[in-house]
Amino acid sequence: MTTTEALRDLIDSGLFPLDSSVTDSTDLYSEGLDSMALMQLILLLEREFGIAITPDDLGWENFATLVDMAAFVLRKQTASPS
Repeated sequence: MTTTEALRDLIDSGLFPLDSSVTDSTDLYSEGLDSMALMQLILLLEREFGIAITPDDLGWENFATLVDMAAFVLRKQTASPS
């Protein structure tokens, strides 16, 4: 399973439904990602991917699409000490 697929499943099962019209580059904010959902998403991402998300990471560009979010998660995992 790719990171974008894992993110899609995480959002779909934990936050709000993503129908088949939502692509990896669809704006998630237009699909229902608001500030409350973002806070829940952060907790899910930290738990699921073993990353720590800081206030500096909260720019919309890290969460706008599944592709953006996958790149962000991979950057955080790479930067995490082993």
